[in-house]
Amino acid sequence: MNGTNVDRLLEKLEGTLLSGKKQMFSNMRLIDINQCMAIIQQIKAELPQDLAEAKVILRNSEKIKEEANIEANSIIAAAEEHARMLVDESAIRKEGERQAEELVKKAGAYADGLVEQSYNQVNNMYLEVENVVRNMLAQVIESRDSLFVDDSQGEEMPQDQQYNNNMR
Repeated sequence: MNGTNVDRLLEKLEGTLLSGKKQMFSNMRLIDINQCMAIIQQIKAELPQDLAEAKVILRNSEKIKEEANIEANSIIAAAEEHARMLVDESAIRKEGERQAEELVKKAGAYADGLVEQSYNQVNNMYLEVENVVRNMLAQVIESRDSLFVDDSQGEEMPQDQQYNNNMR
């Protein structure tokens, strides 16, 4: 997963926001919106790659389950053949059937465990992507909101006054 690329881009965005020239007597900063938007676009470009990787893992989990089912069927066939050879003694035949069933159950449980593990991994990847996007959005909102706060009075200024103050 390209989480490191997204993390690197988020750190770059944060650095860009914090490196803006601080306004006198306030916490407001002048930032290069074009640079911030370019970084956000790069992050958006990375996220589909992460999601594509998650889909590949999900497809691989289905393949693993299919392979486990094929192996289970092969084990069943081998067990059935073995049981036919031992038809003379019913106790041995019954034991063979029991072992075959046990192997099928184990193979099925193993396959189900792999599939569940894959689903959990994909879910964790989606949660990670969701958290990154939420954090980015929160940072953008916080940065935007900080542009409209008059720290000298601690109150939000009307938008026309904000515009006038920002134009000075």
